Amino acid sequence: MKKVSFLLCAVLPFIAACSNDDNATVSPTPEEQQLPSTEVFVQGQTLNYSLTRSGEGDPVSETEEARFFIRIDGRIPGYTNQNPLLYYGRYQGTENVGKVNTLYPYGRYNDRDYDYYEKDKKTGMNIGLFRYVFDPQGVQTKLAIAEELPSLRGMLEHEITVCQNDVDKGQNVEANQAKVEALTQILNQEGDLHVIWYVVKEVGMQHGWHVDGVLTTKDVTDVSDIPQIGSDIAKDVDKYDFEESHFDPSTVADNLEVDIHLQEHKDWNEIKTSVHIRTDAESVTINLPIAPEYIVEQDDFAVRIFDYYYKEYELTHEITHDANGITISITGIDPEFIQQLKSKFGDGLNVEVHSYCTQLETVWDALKNSTVSTGKPCTVKGQISNAYKPDETVLIE
Repeated sequence: MKKVSFLLCAVLPFIAACSNDDNATVSPTPEEQQLPSTEVFVQGQTLNYSLTRSGEGDPVSETEEARFFIRIDGRIPGYTNQNPLLYYGRYQGTENVGKVNTLYPYGRYNDRDYDYYEKDKKTGMNIGLFRYVFDPQGVQTKLAIAEELPSLRGMLEHEITVCQNDVDKGQNVEANQAKVEALTQILNQEGDLHVIWYVVKEVGMQHGWHVDGVLTTKDVTDVSDIPQIGSDIAKDVDKYDFEESHFDPSTVADNLEVDIHLQEHKDWNEIKTSVHIRTDAESVTINLPIAPEYIVEQDDFAVRIFDYYYKEYELTHEITHDANGITISITGIDPEFIQQLKSKFGDGLNVEVHSYCTQLETVWDALKNSTVSTGKPCTVKGQISNAYKPDETVLIE
């Protein structure tokens, strides 16, 4: 059986399990390779954030230059003998320069026990309370970072060049040569790595912005879990009394929103079912009553179960293809879990299921009769729509 493919948000671990036959993986035939497979997306949508003027709808953006610095997880192969507490991102040049959005609702931290508005008489620079956003999972920080991120490869290649120049000059040859070799090996693994930008902070002068991150493997979702680096960051948290940034859950809608959309696709007719669970629904079941002969699937798909974990919470997502059509079932929804997601992401649990069908007319007529049910009474909204027939949208209430 071919495994379903997933798009995962870096902050959330996801474990998938298939149930239908004996879980054996069977290579598809050349004919099957031309067919699409059902895709499931959980918390995988890009987070968008914009501040607006009071009474106006136009996004406001005010950016300032920031310097980006990274540390490297000492567990990455090839970096074992290097210091994981060492920052990369030198002040010479512009390889680590990007921008932050200064209108993000930052917290304040007291670096030197001075008033925020007090300035050094000689330099005119701010010497007191500074702005920050801290998130060890790198979610809130994305909202404060403008789109102008420096290139990771550019930062590391610049560091390699500087170290190699020092080697050529005979300066600290052994240590610099080891850095060149370690960073070169890391660049060769770039596709398996990612940076968690865990803090955006104003430092040392007014509008002097630093963004700190950790380069680690893609399975790591929280910098606190990284040996040495995690404990070092904890010291900063205590020193500056950092609080993890979050949304106000009370500002997020208390409802269940479902959007079923028959959309254009270059090869197949695609149905995207989007579910936003922002309330104590307990469970959600969505049925798309499409005849089995119209459902396209690369392999023998009867039932697939996906176990989803977030902290101490576990949810089960079950997708069924049978005579009743496509049924999506989400169970084990804890109200505290939903509140935590609202606080973390400014939204609830987001699930997308992408299904494929062979034709339009018969499928669309059936799709308009799709149903949504919940384990507990709650506010349900949404729509069933067709990219080819926008005037025939059916509201879900």
